[in-house]
Amino acid sequence: MKDESAFLQPTTAAPADADEPPVAHLPLYRPGTRVVYQGQYCTVGHVVISRSELLVHLQEPGISVPAEKVQLAPTRILLQRS
Repeated sequence: MKDESAFLQPTTAAPADADEPPVAHLPLYRPGTRVVYQGQYCTVGHVVISRSELLVHLQEPGISVPAEKVQLAPTRILLQRS
């Protein structure tokens, strides 16, 4: 994920006059999520957030890697309160 700013911008799939709420597409790292790391499927054990980086702990190899090094399909997140 080289250009994260593209993920942080709200997107609209429908015209502006539709009743669709604004959404963002972001990767969602949580325990049990399947990700791809170095061509292999791994399961997220936990996530570590520090001042300078976001680390994802992978259960199968038993290592923590920067979130940028794992591949995960973005999740559609609504940007409107209900």
